[in-house]
Amino acid sequence: MKICQTHYAFYPTTGGVESHLLDLCTELARQGNEVHALVGSLENSPAEEEMQGIEIHRRDLMNPMMVRERKEEAGYEEEEVWPELQEEVEDFYRDFAAENDIDVYHAHNFHHFLPEYGLALTNLRREGDIPTYLTIHEVWSEFICKDLLQRTEWDNIITVSEHTHTELMKQAPHIDNARLIYHGIDTDDLFTPQNRNPKWADRLDLHDRPTIIHPARMLPWKGVIYSVEAMATIRERYPDAVLIVTDTEDIVDWIDELKGYKEEVLGLIDELDLEDNIITQPFPYLELPWVYNECDIVIYPTIGEEPFGLVPVEAMACGKPTVVSRSGGLPESVVDGETGYIIEKEDTDALIDRLDTLLEDEQLREEMGEAGRTRACEVFTCERMACEVLETYDVPTRQPVPAN
Repeated sequence: MKICQTHYAFYPTTGGVESHLLDLCTELARQGNEVHALVGSLENSPAEEEMQGIEIHRRDLMNPMMVRERKEEAGYEEEEVWPELQEEVEDFYRDFAAENDIDVYHAHNFHHFLPEYGLALTNLRREGDIPTYLTIHEVWSEFICKDLLQRTEWDNIITVSEHTHTELMKQAPHIDNARLIYHGIDTDDLFTPQNRNPKWADRLDLHDRPTIIHPARMLPWKGVIYSVEAMATIRERYPDAVLIVTDTEDIVDWIDELKGYKEEVLGLIDELDLEDNIITQPFPYLELPWVYNECDIVIYPTIGEEPFGLVPVEAMACGKPTVVSRSGGLPESVVDGETGYIIEKEDTDALIDRLDTLLEDEQLREEMGEAGRTRACEVFTCERMACEVLETYDVPTRQPVPAN
């Protein structure tokens, strides 16, 4: 099958959707499909590239920052439909499908941000030539999201967690073709305790230090402030302890929020005199296992509603205990008291308590890590995910769908 996965960004851009796309595309290609990733352009990345069996096509028309600038210059708000742009996007997708003999278009998060893309693929679907699918990675309480869920049509919709599925039904109860498919990751070669490399341990001087990692972009809802506050107490008990926050500015959206929150986080680190105990450092997605495998504990105390959360699954696959907040889909992966701990949002005291318990008990860390590894390999594999996605694709000979 010739499959086109399409989104505004792709690896090495940082984000859960981008990481998921790399995993899904790689596994679909491994299973013998021809996979195209049609995504936004990226500075210092080629327009055409092959990676891990994926044919990557980066285009300015898929770059949300460039498109927003075009819309603003034309006098259109971001969420407002620009008919000429929608027609341009339709022609673009139609031509790409013809040039590459595409069987399936699979879009990601085209139910918000810019409306022209989901509407364009809806019109292509109505022409009857190419089935279209949408993965909903999160549901925002905003007009454009609810509006597009009403106006777009897809052969099938995939949600990534029970939490996301429930939120979708609240906003769009008319949808009757949504299916839950949990994300999967590479538990065989990438996220495994055996995937080790001393590069980051040597560079960051992690050897023999109690090490905690909070893998998150510095966005307000990621709860980084609470991790920093917890370290002020943890340092008193474990003076050499270190917290790693996977800082990055290479994201597709929320850039202003990231910059403002990052200043707040760095200011708190300075105020609490934690410069020797907290490291802010970006890591390429494919090198994250090297960092996980040098850590003792992985934490993810999100204060927003995490749609699914790849971090706990990645950590469990590497055999690490995880501490997460009761946020969105996080309790669907972490088993409290077995693979890690679930705490309430914004509860710094609980975070400190769980960290202290795990840091002082190596056997407990190992037992929880082993249980997490088993759960990740049983429930959250790329192979399972890709097989379920392929089952979702419906590609018989189709007749044009009349417009409503």
